[in-house]
Amino acid sequence: MKLLYTFGAGIASLASAFIAPIVFASSGGESFKEGVNYIAIKPPLVVNYGGPGRVKYIKAELSLRTEDAHNAQEVTHHMPLIRDTLIMLISSVTDEQMASGEGKEKMRLEALAKINEALEKISHPDSGHEAHEEEEKKPAKDEHKKSEKSKGKKQEKSDDEEDEHAKEEHKGPPVSDLLFDNLVVQK
Repeated sequence: MKLLYTFGAGIASLASAFIAPIVFASSGGESFKEGVNYIAIKPPLVVNYGGPGRVKYIKAELSLRTEDAHNAQEVTHHMPLIRDTLIMLISSVTDEQMASGEGKEKMRLEALAKINEALEKISHPDSGHEAHEEEEKKPAKDEHKKSEKSKGKKQEKSDDEEDEHAKEEHKGPPVSDLLFDNLVVQK
């Protein structure tokens, strides 16, 4: 009976060793230091490339550099979008591009630009402005509605000013650099 109890306690402590990191990881995410942060893209990307014919793949272990904690949090929050952007780009490269250092550098810079473009689209969607412009084109039915609209515009201006202030604090692209930790090309 004592052996069974010891065995059961061992299993319970083993289970808690595996469950505790999972609970911690889902309880709030990573916290980042103010200043430069490096964010590894995990797991590494393994992508088929080169079109029809013999199956070829690239295994890329990458890290992203951000200049502040806010951008680091945004990058980790949007990691599925970043992974998708990278997979689509890597799958379109050619053998010639992967054969030279210049081609790999060109792909790295293109990937950095596409990541920042995707993150900017998420941060500043243009669709919200279209609905607002349509509302402004409609005439107001009475003075009360006009005065409410002017109050709303004043509020929007102060909201816009706050957004501008936030942008000033986080100048520059969300991702300042993309680094290859390891790159394997299998032809």
